[in-house]
Amino acid sequence: MSSPITFSGFNSIDFNQILNLVMQQESQPLTALQTQQSTLNSQNSLFSTLAGKLSTLGSAAGSLKDLNSLSLLSATSSDAGVGVSATSGTTPGTYDIVVTDLAKAQSTASTTTFGAASDVVGTGGTFKIEGANGSTSTITLTGSTTLQDLADKINADATSPATASIVQSSPNHYQLVLTATQTGTANAFTITSALTGGTAPAFTDTDGDGKAGNSLADNTQPAFDAAFTVNGLPVTSSSNTVTAAVPGVTLSLNKKDPATTVTVSVKRDMSGAEAVVNKFISAYNDIVKFTNDQATSAQNGYASIARDPLLRGFKETMRNALMTSYAGGSFEQLAGIGIGFDMNGNMTLDKPTFEKALSTSPADVQRLFSGTDGTGGAFGNISTIVTSYTQAGGMLSSIQDRITSEVSSLGKRIDAMSAMLDIRRAALQQEYTAADLAMTQLKTQSAQISSVGSGISSSF
Repeated sequence: MSSPITFSGFNSIDFNQILNLVMQQESQPLTALQTQQSTLNSQNSLFSTLAGKLSTLGSAAGSLKDLNSLSLLSATSSDAGVGVSATSGTTPGTYDIVVTDLAKAQSTASTTTFGAASDVVGTGGTFKIEGANGSTSTITLTGSTTLQDLADKINADATSPATASIVQSSPNHYQLVLTATQTGTANAFTITSALTGGTAPAFTDTDGDGKAGNSLADNTQPAFDAAFTVNGLPVTSSSNTVTAAVPGVTLSLNKKDPATTVTVSVKRDMSGAEAVVNKFISAYNDIVKFTNDQATSAQNGYASIARDPLLRGFKETMRNALMTSYAGGSFEQLAGIGIGFDMNGNMTLDKPTFEKALSTSPADVQRLFSGTDGTGGAFGNISTIVTSYTQAGGMLSSIQDRITSEVSSLGKRIDAMSAMLDIRRAALQQEYTAADLAMTQLKTQSAQISSVGSGISSSF
């Protein structure tokens, strides 16, 4: 054990220790305020965590309340010549596809060849590209313009129905090639060149009407629409990506093959529907775990929001919303389609029950989820509940604002009390310094008196 430390070093009293003990006692109210502030900060952090979990839950509920949340299909194709991807819909079926033509984009090359991309094509005049879809690009030259400059101006025009490239068709022979931005006859284009002051690029004008591109012979690649049959019904499309021919499916026409029949099978995607439901279940169970963890923390004496009315109220309101009845279809409760709870309060999904309900009565399951307009049903109700907690000015933000205000108020009280304690410590420091000095002086005087007394005694 270390030797006592005193102010003067002449006394055996440790005034520093006394001072610290006194200040420790007088600082207890400050310590209590600091503990209270720390607890509030921890609770505020926990409410932020809860807000994030509720946001995830609300997003999952929002997906389920959508009127097409269960309209999920899976599609397969018997041949890579026709690619498929399911979008949404409620009509399973089998479709035979025969592709006789693919959609192609118009491509038109200049008949004029140039020795280099830097050759001047004009100093004035206009170069116009007009699309069958109504888009137009007019390039007006105001000075010396090279072939490369002209191509760059065309490509810089966002309204142009065609893009430009310079192709070296043979050594020292360059041609300007225009290609439609999209496939199909609806996206074809014509060219009218009225450039002056240079060697302007010329194009084939078979019908002599002053415009190039509007005759098949004018183009290196005429515009074509895709042509195919669906179960014998002829269909045309300006694009090779077709969304309206098979309900709920996007077709990608990859190969022209009139001799091959491609079978596209469309089925209800049970696993996709289950994934949407399981996303909500996972988010709900995450909140259950969070609330259980809060209860454990409270039991162990740690900062917690387990006893806060907001959390208790949310748990009760949410459970009521999940277990109540919703009229309007053959299924009135989520339990009727396999969504229930285990003994620990976690939400579960009975897959056989859910799949049977979705197979036999998909419209009624959807109605249970979202009502008739996407705002009702179980998940429309749950979405509304969650929003009341998470929205700006909602219950969560209000309680966090209150806690933040309390923390700020405590901070001011802590600062004021700390300042008072600093003054108190300085005052005690002065008092103990004075006492130490007085005791030292008394000891000195006592020693002097003893010395004088000893001297007198020895003289006799």
